[in-house]
Amino acid sequence: MTQRPFPMIAAHTGCDNTPSNTLESFREGIRLGADIVEVDIRMTRDGTLILLHDDSPFLHEYAFEQLNQPGIRSQISSLYESEEIVKLTDVLDIAQQYNVKLNLDIKTSEAIEPVVALVKQLDCVDLAFITGCSENITRNHPEMKVVLNTPTKLTEEEQTNYGLYVEKVCREGEAGLYYGLNMHQATCRPEVVEAAHERGLAIWVYTVNDPDRMQSLIKSGVNAITTKEVAVLTGLKKNFSTI
Repeated sequence: MTQRPFPMIAAHTGCDNTPSNTLESFREGIRLGADIVEVDIRMTRDGTLILLHDDSPFLHEYAFEQLNQPGIRSQISSLYESEEIVKLTDVLDIAQQYNVKLNLDIKTSEAIEPVVALVKQLDCVDLAFITGCSENITRNHPEMKVVLNTPTKLTEEEQTNYGLYVEKVCREGEAGLYYGLNMHQATCRPEVVEAAHERGLAIWVYTVNDPDRMQSLIKSGVNAITTKEVAVLTGLKKNFSTI
């Protein structure tokens, strides 16, 4: 039997106990050997794209330079008492330097077109995958690689008949011209991996920190695993032939 390739290793933001959506976290993912590094993206009032997971009213009140003042940013999160808010341009520059791919997890629909425009402007299309909010990207920008976020829980009917879930997500991914499906680990079984691959769809799985679960997903042939335990997954890659 032909051995399937090892999945891409995707570093979840905040990997290795670093602060999420910081330059430290992004650089740590690279240092640990990740193929892909995730960042969460929102937009300030003046259209600046920044790394931030949760919404804040301050985003709609201030331009970036104001927002990044210590007295204001610290009200968004205690993290920003010591850390500056990071611009998307900063991590795109680093990604180009190290030739590492990015998972751009877009948190709000209003940021979609500005994100795509910036990625194109900085010539990062080949490095970027998009997850999160993704409406109409595949139709308006077919050169972008978009991974569809699928439902994180199975319905009672789907728990009994998993094939219904498989058909639903694969049909949506195929019809929407997506690169692949971004799945919560609780919903990913070998059946969906096989069905998705038959339709030309990649399978990404998040957020997997348990080594045993990593190994079962590797064996099933998924294309990418997102984890905060990047060193664990890179360790499994070194011993891939024995898994």
